[in-house]
Amino acid sequence: MTDASHDNGHDHYQQLMQSRARSLFLHHPHAIFELDPQGRFRHANPAAGRFANLDENEGQGLHFSRFLESDDAAQVERHFQQAVAGRPGRCEVIINTLDGQRQQARLHLLPVAYGRHVTGVYVILEQPDAPPENAISPATRRLVEAMPVGVALLDTTRRDYPIRLCNPVLCQLLETPRDALEGHPLPLLSAHKDPAVRELQAALANRRAASQCLALTRHGKPLGIRLYLQPMAGESGESEASPPMLAVATPLETPFSLEG
Repeated sequence: MTDASHDNGHDHYQQLMQSRARSLFLHHPHAIFELDPQGRFRHANPAAGRFANLDENEGQGLHFSRFLESDDAAQVERHFQQAVAGRPGRCEVIINTLDGQRQQARLHLLPVAYGRHVTGVYVILEQPDAPPENAISPATRRLVEAMPVGVALLDTTRRDYPIRLCNPVLCQLLETPRDALEGHPLPLLSAHKDPAVRELQAALANRRAASQCLALTRHGKPLGIRLYLQPMAGESGESEASPPMLAVATPLETPFSLEG
């Protein structure tokens, strides 16, 4: 084998490995952030953007400590320096997002190496598993199903607040089948730059009641929707650590109140 053919084979192998790494980075279901050797954000995958409710450019160049309490920042700094030295690390932290939300997460810090040199650190973020579906009581399930307005139970243990349970009226209102709604974020909360949606997201983060008017397109025509959010109490009437949020969607021409 000549030196030229050896170099071509090596270059092809490097390109193949880079392509695989890029695909894994983009399509990984967990949030992945890439830090430079000084701990500043360099890149983020789409899952990370959804977690932080930001596009990649908004967080670029910020140091990771900006998103952590001081005690957690010191812990992550130790594991970060360990990763820069070529040894993976792992720790549990509370993350403060730029829009004021606090989320518990497990961080895996992995060295990004090119040859013998570490050029950065990947941070893979895992969140606690959502409660099992059978945690919803039969009585709650029957109540949601029987409601004459669009209703969903939102999982507050997950950053994207996926729907744990919804009723047929909501499916009809959003013109979306149940299997495309449950396990996914509520479509009415997808317009992150809408001030009304941001207010509802803040209410979700703080587990407080709120309501806002939103715009929906139905049958090709605009339709006003009022979305109500209300924390749910446990079966005994006492508050749970992370109770689901009740989301009620009604067309504006259909008055509805959560009071009383």
